[in-house]
Amino acid sequence: MTQLHGEEFFVSPAATVAVEPRMPQHAFPEHYHDFWEIVLVEQGAGVHVFNDQPFALCSGAVFFVRDNDRHLFEQVEELHLTNVLYRSPRGFRFLSDIAPFLPYGANGEWLGQWQLNTGTQQQVKQLILQLAALARHERPEDIATSESLFLQILVLLRQKSFQTQGDGSERLGIQALLGWLQHNFCEEVDWDTLADRFSLSLRTLHRQVKQRTGMTPQRYLNRLRLLEARRRLQHSDDSITTIAHDCGFSDSNHFSTQFRKAFSLAPKALRHQALCED
Repeated sequence: MTQLHGEEFFVSPAATVAVEPRMPQHAFPEHYHDFWEIVLVEQGAGVHVFNDQPFALCSGAVFFVRDNDRHLFEQVEELHLTNVLYRSPRGFRFLSDIAPFLPYGANGEWLGQWQLNTGTQQQVKQLILQLAALARHERPEDIATSESLFLQILVLLRQKSFQTQGDGSERLGIQALLGWLQHNFCEEVDWDTLADRFSLSLRTLHRQVKQRTGMTPQRYLNRLRLLEARRRLQHSDDSITTIAHDCGFSDSNHFSTQFRKAFSLAPKALRHQALCED
């Protein structure tokens, strides 16, 4: 597996923060870093596999990646990302400790996927533009200012975004709906009911899901279900029929057809491939 090294991205050994836009981000195999990063999805779609857990990407998604995390990008469609890199939570020159602002849960678990609304995205983008200009310089005052901007970004994310870990909160709007789908895609979904639940008209729901994900709501839902099914085919011993039903497909034949269409491989063939790799 490839390891990416900070010396390739930070302007000098003295630099503590860097900005790396990926516009577009192409498919990239599994890798890890010797630095930490925050990944912000500007636009487009794709799949982010984070420590073997797949996530369907859409505009407004934010991922916090540590130096020991493994991740990859696949099935990308006009995917634009901005990566904000930093050495480590204690690797700054003028900040003492940023750990309180990182996505740790109440029990110390890592809750590294957040969502932003459009307004917060624009606020973060403006701060990142300022940070990108300063991060190219090595003077102590520039490093201090860049670290200050980084802290502003981190605090803004903490204040204005919300985690998609399915905490039961009743936030409203399209970002809340997308977060809910990330954790409830195996349930039977009625779009009229969901529109009411998140205070959206059905027409607005369809339009905004398409804007955010590049897909119709049903296609996005199917992608979430198929990604989970693929993960379970690779990492569990459950039968294909059981996996299909658990992931929201009432008909296993329909599931197999959709799976082949999405991954160019039948579920049975993927299961066989996973067994051979083990």
